[in-house]
Amino acid sequence: MKRFGSRKGFTIIDALITLCMIGVLIGVVIPKYQQLAREAQKTALKAELANIRTSISLFKLLNRRNPEGLKELIEKNVMLPVSVGNTYTGSVFKEKYLLPNAMDQQGNIIDPFGNRFLYDPVRGEVKTTTQGYQDW
Repeated sequence: MKRFGSRKGFTIIDALITLCMIGVLIGVVIPKYQQLAREAQKTALKAELANIRTSISLFKLLNRRNPEGLKELIEKNVMLPVSVGNTYTGSVFKEKYLLPNAMDQQGNIIDPFGNRFLYDPVRGEVKTTTQGYQDW
């Protein structure tokens, strides 16, 4: 005599229901993940542009000229001197003007979308080449 509800294992219907539930979850989660990833890239782009622009301003303040290129910000050190009275006592810190997050094989700084930044040394302006964000 079989007892109702004491079956063993999964039936095909159980497997299909499980696969449908997994499919629905994937259908909801993947688009949301892609949207969040895009928002993270936008936020990182804003931060990277702000860092580069601040580095250009600091370079111009200390050297009385714009850097010739973004590579100059990566290669040169900034040293802020410390003096007591008229006596030079060393520097507060010695670090690069800019520590980029990512670079391509040619040594150009790239944005979170993988595109190069454009720099105008005459104006001292930097912008991205990523479509839709050139005016940032």
